[in-house]
Amino acid sequence: MPLDEKLILKNKPFLRVQDDYLIFCKNKKEPLKILKEIIEPTLNHLDLKINIEKLKSGRFHQDELNFLGFCYKAGVFTIEKSRLEEFKNKIIKITHLTKKKPIEAIIKQLNNQLMGFAHYYKFSQCKQTFIDLDAFIRQRLRRYLCRNKDSQNKLGNLILTNQQLKSLGLKSLIDIYQKYHSKKTLIFKKSEKKKVKNEQIFNQLLTRKIPENIDKYYILGIYKSLKEITKNIAKIERKIQKIEAKLTEEEKDK
Repeated sequence: MPLDEKLILKNKPFLRVQDDYLIFCKNKKEPLKILKEIIEPTLNHLDLKINIEKLKSGRFHQDELNFLGFCYKAGVFTIEKSRLEEFKNKIIKITHLTKKKPIEAIIKQLNNQLMGFAHYYKFSQCKQTFIDLDAFIRQRLRRYLCRNKDSQNKLGNLILTNQQLKSLGLKSLIDIYQKYHSKKTLIFKKSEKKKVKNEQIFNQLLTRKIPENIDKYYILGIYKSLKEITKNIAKIERKIQKIEAKLTEEEKDK
């Protein structure tokens, strides 16, 4: 939090997820300056150290950047290649022929992997990648079902079409992707009025006299925090009212 506050006060745009930072700079000299003047002193004060091996700088509009499993390049973001290989290796491990598990157990393991993968990467431009991965998963599952003796005895002469695999319970990456993107426009329409209201409140906050060194996004963060606090207070008040009502009922019974 102290590092976030310093970057905000210095008006340095950044994106942070847990301990991974992506800081946007105006020129080539600025990254080193931020590192020496802001990041290192703050981390030293907190008895923390930065991983120098993971440091990387470049031009965001043309250099490839891998961040949190996503690959950003020239305004397009896709899935990082190493994460694709990692996912495929997990599928191969689950459907290995030495595994002697029932069909239901194998399909459950596959679904656990692809559900997590799909929901994490569904925001990226991954439609064709998901189609290819679905084909890869079905191919591995067919291979397991046809060659594994235990599974073959149970299935008999079952034709392993895509529809048949789906009827067995196998999920699909592309189905999750399409379901999310079909709901995307509906969510936007529902939240449009609420967004306008929030913008009006935010603009009212900006018109007030505030110190020059405080960033607008910092104010927005405070506003969101206050909003959450008021919600929690309302919940607590409702619970207190319920408890009081129960107590009064018990007193009447006595």
